[in-house]
Amino acid sequence: MQTFFSEITALCRNEQFLHSVMEKYHYDPEEYPNLKRLAGEMIPCLETEAGWQDREIKETFPGRDQSFLAVGITLGKGIDALQEKYLQNGFLTESYMIEVLSSELLLKSYRAYTEWVVVHRNLHVARLHFLGTGISETSEQKISSRLRLANLPMLLQELALPVTCNTAYCMIPKKSVVFYAELTKDPFTKCAGICLGCGRRDCPNRMEEKENFPLRFADMTDRPLSYGYARIFSKSTDENGR
Repeated sequence: MQTFFSEITALCRNEQFLHSVMEKYHYDPEEYPNLKRLAGEMIPCLETEAGWQDREIKETFPGRDQSFLAVGITLGKGIDALQEKYLQNGFLTESYMIEVLSSELLLKSYRAYTEWVVVHRNLHVARLHFLGTGISETSEQKISSRLRLANLPMLLQELALPVTCNTAYCMIPKKSVVFYAELTKDPFTKCAGICLGCGRRDCPNRMEEKENFPLRFADMTDRPLSYGYARIFSKSTDENGR
């Protein structure tokens, strides 16, 4: 497993990042010391247990020149244990703060990975494909079949991450995500990471999936989520994304 992105771990010490979390999740200013303390407690967990891995998909897809990578990112079991400790002791606010901090770190990790691909593979990520979402009605069946949630155990095994899943396809550790990265040599079609944090209104990925959402939500707790978003916000989905 690759070492976690150091720039993402460093966000736990970054006051601008922490204040952005405060604003996004509507915390009162007096809650800042508590959030900052919890972010500090997360750092040792991230430094020792968080990581990621990718694997090249060794098969061709008719009609597509791009190659694909299977990718997994996890914040590690220590974050789950820290959150559970606060929950079991009745500190619900603290438990939820760890949840939202973890969510934001995972969101940032998507972009960090796409930037890593540029530097180390001299390619660009054109699009992220999440299990349970499909691609489109016109996409090749060979690609779409890989995106079935039922393939999650096999994908985790291929990635050789310290991550498993249960029969409901919930990953353990919970703060983990997997996806396929579609690669391209064209820098003009590169993907910023995940649509929630991307400013490209003309992006064909956003248009194809009809993701006509505002660029940034205050939160996503009341919205139906695709698998990729649901994994970040710890919501389970079925094969149809419900």
